Amino acid sequence: MKSCKVLAASLIAITLTAGFSLKAAEESVNSFSGEPVEVNATTSSTSETTQNEDATKDKKEEKKGEFPIQGTVQGDSLRLRSWPWGPVIGMFNTGMPVTITGESGEFYEVTINGQSGFMHKNYVSTSKAPASRIAPYYPGNTASGGYLPKSEGITQSESAAKSGSTPSGTRSTPSAAESGALASYTGGQLPSDKFIALFGPVARESMRNTGVPASVTIAQAILETGWGRSSIGDAKNLFGIKGTGPAGTTRVSTQECYNGQFVTIQDGFRRYNSWQESIDDHAKLLQNSRYGGALNQYKQTKNADNYARGIHQAGYATDPNYVNKLINLMKSYNLYQWDI
Repeated sequence: MKSCKVLAASLIAITLTAGFSLKAAEESVNSFSGEPVEVNATTSSTSETTQNEDATKDKKEEKKGEFPIQGTVQGDSLRLRSWPWGPVIGMFNTGMPVTITGESGEFYEVTINGQSGFMHKNYVSTSKAPASRIAPYYPGNTASGGYLPKSEGITQSESAAKSGSTPSGTRSTPSAAESGALASYTGGQLPSDKFIALFGPVARESMRNTGVPASVTIAQAILETGWGRSSIGDAKNLFGIKGTGPAGTTRVSTQECYNGQFVTIQDGFRRYNSWQESIDDHAKLLQNSRYGGALNQYKQTKNADNYARGIHQAGYATDPNYVNKLINLMKSYNLYQWDI
C-alpha cells in the first residue's frame, strides 16, 4: 500500500509538470485503489507561507538597512508632522539638511534640527531620489495646516503610496503629457491657446490644493509674462514676485507706479528651478495673512472677479489698472472654466 502511495505521488508530480493545476491534482483518482489521492496540501501551503514570510522579512530587513540616509529639504516652509498627515510641529526651508530614518507610505520619517517627525517625500531630496516637488493630494484641511487622526493619516499615506496617486474621484492631476510639456517648455511667447493649455491644468491642480482660483492664476501669468514673452530672464518667474527664490535672485529693470507716476527701478526678483515651483510659490504667497481675507471671501462667494479686486486692494501690484486687466483677460478667454 505504501508503494502505491509513492507511485501515486509520482503520478501527481507528472500531472503537475504537464501543466494541471494543484486543484486538479488533488482531485485526481488513484488508479490502483479507486480512491482520491491525498495531497499534503497543508504541508505545501505551510511551506509556501513560510517562504513568503521569509521573503517579506528579507525585504523589510533590506529596506531597513537603507536607513539612516542624508537628504535636504526642497521646499520653503515644508511641514514637519507628528505622523503622516499629523499635526504640524515645525516648518523648514529649502537646503536644510535632514536625516531620514525610515519611511511610512508617502512620507519619510526624519530628524531635522533636533526634531523628529515626518516629511512628505515629494519635498525631500536624497542622492538616489531627487525631490519631485509635485504638490501632493492634501486630504481634509491638511493643506492649510490641519491634520488627520493618526490611524487615518497613516492609512491615507500608505494608500497614496501604493496607488501612486490619490483615491479615485478625489483628485484630478495634470496628465503625464501635460506635465512633460510643462517640463520641456523653456520660455518664450506662446499663442494664447497654447499658453492656456500649458498652464491651465497646473493652475487648476494648484487650486485643488490651495483654493486660489485658477482663473486668476492664469490671468496673472499672462499679464506678468506677456503670454510667456518675459519670465524675468531665465528665472522662471511667472508672476513678477520679488525677493529671493529657491534658486536665488535676478536683478532687472522694472516699472513701478508711485504717486500716480510710473518710474523705472532696479529690483530683485525670485528665481525658480521650475515653472511648477513658481506656481506653488505664488499660491503660497496668496495664502498669507495679507491676502488671506480675499481668499476666505472667495471660498464663500466663488466670485473670481471679486477675489482679483480683493488681492489688488490688499496691495498686490502697484498698477492702478491691474485688476481691470486681470478681469478683462478672464472674461476674454473664459479662464473661469479652469476653476473648480
